Amino acid sequence: MASKGTADYRRRRAEAERRRREKAERKPRAPRRTDAADEDKRSPERRAAATDCAWCGGPITPRNRGPIPKWCSATCRHRAWEQTRAAASGLSAVEVVERRVEVPVPATPTRRDWLPLLGELAGQIDDGRFYDRDLLDLSDAIDAVLDAYRRRTYVRSGSIDYQRQARARQQAHLHLP
Repeated sequence: MASKGTADYRRRRAEAERRRREKAERKPRAPRRTDAADEDKRSPERRAAATDCAWCGGPITPRNRGPIPKWCSATCRHRAWEQTRAAASGLSAVEVVERRVEVPVPATPTRRDWLPLLGELAGQIDDGRFYDRDLLDLSDAIDAVLDAYRRRTYVRSGSIDYQRQARARQQAHLHLP
């Protein structure tokens, strides 16, 4: 005899359940002669009150007699009991709460951000925080930046050289004893 945990046992139980459901669907119900009050209690509409399992949502096959089932199997009934018990003790979520989670996306640096960033880059290169294998890629990126810089008409006209000289004079004037 197979135990309840084996695949053979589960297969046989599923087959028996399938046959039982087919038999219940095929068999037409003949109304019995009873008074009107009994007819309301035994009506097929009342027996089919719950058609979906309260736990898994699967179909429920109502029986002719006995209590009207809420669950399709003992397993679903037990899981619902466990959930109710856990909810009563406060160990499980009783209410689902939705909340919006915002993930910060790094902003593109603006013109004022580039000076400190380039200074930080120079400091990291001086400190040796770049691997030698990455220096060639970094060099290519810096060359692309310098090419774009040199394409500006302001730089080519010599105005930038004039500003550099003025800044040097200003700093020299500030550092005079």
